[in-house]
Amino acid sequence: MPKQLRGLRTFCLAARTLSFKKTADKLCLTASAVSHQISDLEQELGVKLFARRTRAISLTDAGAQFFEEVNPLLLAIEEATRRVRKTAERIPLLVQMPEFFASELLMPVISDFSDRYPDIDLKIESMDIGDDCNEAADINILLTRNKPQGTRVDKLFPIRYIPACSRALYSEWMGKGYSSLDAINVSTILLHKARPHAWSNWARHAGVGNMKPKQIIFVDSMFALARAAERSAGIALVPMPVSKSWFDSGALVPLHDADLVTEDCYWMALSKESKNIHDAEIFRKWISSKLQQYAPVMDELNSSVA
Repeated sequence: MPKQLRGLRTFCLAARTLSFKKTADKLCLTASAVSHQISDLEQELGVKLFARRTRAISLTDAGAQFFEEVNPLLLAIEEATRRVRKTAERIPLLVQMPEFFASELLMPVISDFSDRYPDIDLKIESMDIGDDCNEAADINILLTRNKPQGTRVDKLFPIRYIPACSRALYSEWMGKGYSSLDAINVSTILLHKARPHAWSNWARHAGVGNMKPKQIIFVDSMFALARAAERSAGIALVPMPVSKSWFDSGALVPLHDADLVTEDCYWMALSKESKNIHDAEIFRKWISSKLQQYAPVMDELNSSVA
């Protein structure tokens, strides 16, 4: 702290305690050093701030007036300094997850976390489907068939895939009298590159043996896949319950009543290397509570997988 501010801080402490010794103890100084700082300040101001007696000190009229005016300002400076230091020292909780999980399940409710836990900063980073746990992250949310490693691992829910398209395409095909299979055979199929066999697996599950789509477009983002289907670019296999809001809003409509139930599951793993376990546990409990709205869907999926 600059010399002048140090002198002001020493003065204000001495004015509150009316003791150079107590002031020295709080500042880890000697009583003599405190006395010298006060004397330097008095010399600079040209007034006596304390009346010194053998065993006690008291504020002079000038000292009392100076304390009344300076103390609130000094407290404000100290508070501002504390806030700046706290901001500089804040380490956000790093949470990695697939982009689609973040956009569809986390972002719609993230304001609730901010309201409940304003002192916990979050750093949300996306990861590709099938990526391993990032030990540098405090929490990993992964879409995988195998249970990941972590100091605590929760199985969130399995995934099923639904063939879906835009309402406009659906109305067009139904208006022409097409069946679902007819629609697939005259349309473009949208396929996530991380799940290249998804459509053939769906066809086998649905008992469809002669799929002959007009065209196949591969994309590397589930959000891009759903958006392309919404914009009538083709038919996509979209994951449930992650895509629930797309169906609730009418942006997508199911094209067939056969769903593809897979061994893919979302998992949440707290990293063994995390130095922020307390905040990670808070986030884990919070997101778990938010996912309870999908409990009926999860129960249905778990029964199907079992």
